[in-house]
Amino acid sequence: MAELDTSTEFEAEIDFKALKRRFVMLNQERLQRTRTTLRGRQSHFLDLLPLLFHVNHPLLPGYSSKFTPCGVWDYEPERKVLNLAKTLARSFSYKKPTKKQTPILALYFMGSSGTIAHSEGSDFDIWLCHDPKLDTDQLAKLQQKTLGIEKWAASLGLEIHFFLINPDEFRQGGQSALSTESSGSAQHSLLLDEFYRTSVLLQGQYPLWWLVPPEYEAAYDLYVEEMQRKRFLYARDTIDFGGLAHIPAEEFFGAALWQLSKGIDAPYKAILKLLLIESYAREYPAVDLLSKRFKQSVYDGVVDLDQLDPYMLMLQKVSDYLQQHDERQRLELAHRCFYFKADMRLSDPVAERHMDWRRELLLELTRAWGWSHADLMLMDARKQWRVHRVLEERQILFQALVASYRLLSDFARKYSGLALISEQDLTTLGRKLYTAFERKAGKIDIITRGIEAELSEPQVTVVEMSNDDEDGSWQVYNGVITQDNLRMETPIKRSRSLTELLAWCHFNRVTGPNSTYMVHSAHSSHTSREVENLTARIAHRFPVKMLSSGDITEYARPSRLLLSEFYINTGVRLSENMMMTKNIASIGHTDPFFFGHQGESLVLAVDQLSLNSWHEVIAYRFSGNNAVLDALCNYLKWYPLSGQAPPLPGFYSGGAALGSAVAKRVEVLFKDVIEHFYGEEGQADDHYLITIGNSHYSLFFDNNTPRYQVCPGLSALFSYLGKPQANFLSALFDKDSLKESFLPVIYRRNKPGVVQFFFYPQGANAELFVLDEKGSLFHQHMPFRDEQTLLNQFSRFFEAVTNRVNFLLQEGHLHGTIEGVEFFRLSRDTIGRKRATSVAPEFYQPDKSYFSLQVIVEQNGKGESIFTLYCDGKEFSTLEHGKELFNTVVKHVLVLRDGGQRYPIYITDISLDRSVVGEENVGKMQTSHFLNYKRRIEDQLNRSMQG
Repeated sequence: MAELDTSTEFEAEIDFKALKRRFVMLNQERLQRTRTTLRGRQSHFLDLLPLLFHVNHPLLPGYSSKFTPCGVWDYEPERKVLNLAKTLARSFSYKKPTKKQTPILALYFMGSSGTIAHSEGSDFDIWLCHDPKLDTDQLAKLQQKTLGIEKWAASLGLEIHFFLINPDEFRQGGQSALSTESSGSAQHSLLLDEFYRTSVLLQGQYPLWWLVPPEYEAAYDLYVEEMQRKRFLYARDTIDFGGLAHIPAEEFFGAALWQLSKGIDAPYKAILKLLLIESYAREYPAVDLLSKRFKQSVYDGVVDLDQLDPYMLMLQKVSDYLQQHDERQRLELAHRCFYFKADMRLSDPVAERHMDWRRELLLELTRAWGWSHADLMLMDARKQWRVHRVLEERQILFQALVASYRLLSDFARKYSGLALISEQDLTTLGRKLYTAFERKAGKIDIITRGIEAELSEPQVTVVEMSNDDEDGSWQVYNGVITQDNLRMETPIKRSRSLTELLAWCHFNRVTGPNSTYMVHSAHSSHTSREVENLTARIAHRFPVKMLSSGDITEYARPSRLLLSEFYINTGVRLSENMMMTKNIASIGHTDPFFFGHQGESLVLAVDQLSLNSWHEVIAYRFSGNNAVLDALCNYLKWYPLSGQAPPLPGFYSGGAALGSAVAKRVEVLFKDVIEHFYGEEGQADDHYLITIGNSHYSLFFDNNTPRYQVCPGLSALFSYLGKPQANFLSALFDKDSLKESFLPVIYRRNKPGVVQFFFYPQGANAELFVLDEKGSLFHQHMPFRDEQTLLNQFSRFFEAVTNRVNFLLQEGHLHGTIEGVEFFRLSRDTIGRKRATSVAPEFYQPDKSYFSLQVIVEQNGKGESIFTLYCDGKEFSTLEHGKELFNTVVKHVLVLRDGGQRYPIYITDISLDRSVVGEENVGKMQTSHFLNYKRRIEDQLNRSMQG
């Protein structure tokens, strides 16, 4: 590192005026080369740009307000520029601003402008350096003006990006927020290195850095201070972005992450810059920056613009680095990256008079690389590369990106310290990388990203590979392949489902609207028409343009679901029921979830295609009995109950005769569930019940996560609904499910805090349903004598139990007491419609032969149940009668009855001791607990009576 001797006189050593002239001359030549890439009116943009920021005129492009800061340092427009302005605004009249009105310090092109790498399709990055004193409002107006000029440039076919630069803030390390065009906090010194070696001054103050000799770069600030003190350098003509004495080690990794992020959509451009950062990192801490090489060459008198071309300098350094480490494959890739960046078709013949400096220089390079004309033809035909070539190239690109990431990650660990890239930017860039390159089940891998190949095939062959043990797999081949020749060909893609396979073909443009399909399948339901229709549906719902990277700030937030569609029964083996189209009414049930005499589900598989805000397309596959509920929960998990209701996704089922009915049935289920849970009446503790096939499902949310319980059969459903509840169980039944059962009718009347008794008389028996105060279901079949006997004994029982439950709740300091009891008679009319009619028990009448039967249940020290029964006031207990207790009670009851009639015995009251309940459950008792004890004891009593 050179040390500055402040006592030394420099006047004789450095001719600052001559140096400035040399830099200005090179700058003008770069500017002229930039013009050669512009066509027609595009050159007007270059001529008018300084004037647009020098004045405010309502009819000139970019005008935002008369208060927008304007005036460019040391700018005086030429007559031809003023004439051009008049062609845009006839009323324009130029008024020269005062020197005090020059808040625009400089305009710089930065990047590939005027280099071999800048083609007609390249964009322009422009640094607009402004007075640090501009306030927030002035900057906002200036930003608005740049947006207007960008829009005007777009009308000329130019892609322009402006960056407002505060030189003082930049010099101190400040940087803009992360965006699609800005690296945010990821790099500063490396960005300055790129600026110094690539920038072209269009108008305004030139970089002070030009006039600091390379040997004094390490003492940049001291040198500038000394030269200004001695008045060799004047601050008024220059803009000072600072020196490049040192690049923090942490910045290499931040810059690498940024380039990796850019490499997702533009890998060839990013890999060149990544390799440059690698080479810098390998030299750390004595980094041979290209900006220093460039400046040293100018100081040494080099004026050949080809030698000083920033991209030629970068290619040379990267090539030297890769050759030094014997990395032949990455060197060849670097050559391809450079060739594609130049974007010039050297395989096409060009007349001598049309040869320009870029073509001559690129031809010279490719000859040095040893490329033949065949190699050039292959490179120039990359848009016509076939899938296998694209897959091979993508793997090479991926390996190169990973190699750079690993090397620079190791570098970051070696020189660990405070990262200069912010945590938020690091997270954002990391997420974008992860989502772009991560391979996971179901994710549609976009192999064409950044390669620009047109893979569209006019004909493809789709093949089902059957597997007797599980779902088959699917393959796709280029062209028409006969069944006999399949073993001789290599598929371009294999997938576990037909939907996923066709989605991969669509998103990678392997198939298009004009593609035709040959299908090989052992199942007649899989036809070319089915495949064509499914592909067309996917293409309609998911246009390829939706995969564009979009706003990078999306990666700073958790991913959101943007679009979903569900595909029912695509590529599955269809049953005879599914294929049936005639005499639907004669086959039994017509609900696609409970179809035919056997009540089978016609939904055999569900595929879900989803696009999220991180621009991933995921194909989910659900098959088997639970496919519908798995698909539903997978969709709802993206939408918390506390947030916005999910939009209704799309549904499609093609090929089968009942396909549209099946898709509509699934759609209605999704719609009803969304409206119920996310509507105003929905509750977090609600359960949605539906029958699919021979199973019943209860859908609910657990800690904001959708889940379901499978009940294989009606008895399992009764058991599930009968479980004790911490909170009131509100159950909504799917309108097409359990049409033969009374459960939907019963649960429509369900309400908290009320015990509801339902009975359905069936001759000598009755089916009982009780919904207790928390919605738990009690179900029982029992002998039936008459309606009033049944109602009266249960009325007396509920009266007693209500007091006990309420007392236990109070003792447990809990709320939710029983507020009443309701009774209903269930019936069916002549066409099978089910009803629940409100009824009431008779009031107690003394002349009726009713007597009470109370049971007290306790436990002894061994955990054995001790029963005490009071029959019309007379006590019977296990302690006295032992195993003969129930026989003894039955004999007593028969004595009390007229004629010893043997109709069922009913318990009118049960008391459960704390030893039975358990201290922790004192306040958790429900009516259903007492009903279950009632049934058990009554069963024992009635068995004794029958015996």
